[in-house]
Amino acid sequence: TRFLRRLIEAERPDLIAFTGDNIFGGSATDAAESLLRAISPAIEYKVPWAAILGNHDQESTMTREELMMFLSLMDYSVSQVNPPGFLVHGFGNYHVGIHGPFGSGLVNTSLLNLYFLDSGDREVVDGIKTYGWIKESQLAWLSATSRELQVVMLNTNLITVPKISVWNV
Repeated sequence: TRFLRRLIEAERPDLIAFTGDNIFGGSATDAAESLLRAISPAIEYKVPWAAILGNHDQESTMTREELMMFLSLMDYSVSQVNPPGFLVHGFGNYHVGIHGPFGSGLVNTSLLNLYFLDSGDREVVDGIKTYGWIKESQLAWLSATSRELQVVMLNTNLITVPKISVWNV
């Protein structure tokens, strides 16, 4: 956390993305406390942040769903458990719209969309343990959301800004 504090002081970010393996579950005796310690510098500096889980986060005392719920309720978090109204595999599939700066004509305009997708933890394929992957339901949600947001952008007569995807693989 000392490194993260120094990084926040040096960079002064407007948003922090925690992209998985936020805690090493196997050595964390209390997942909630470990997550709070890992994320606390963002909260202390009042920086909005988003998080997605890695394949080790749930190896402690909380399930993936519980972890995402906990993350989504923390101060300054823009994380979500899953998109409303869409059945998606995993926990932590959501997008964050980035708007123009305060005081500008673009303050209420989405300029960029960050997509967070849960790549899961472990899977068993043909009797062999392997890492998880992005599922079809997630790709369907991503595609539908992207199309919907592009229509909104076109209807506001703005130039479409390329999207950035944040993945934990």
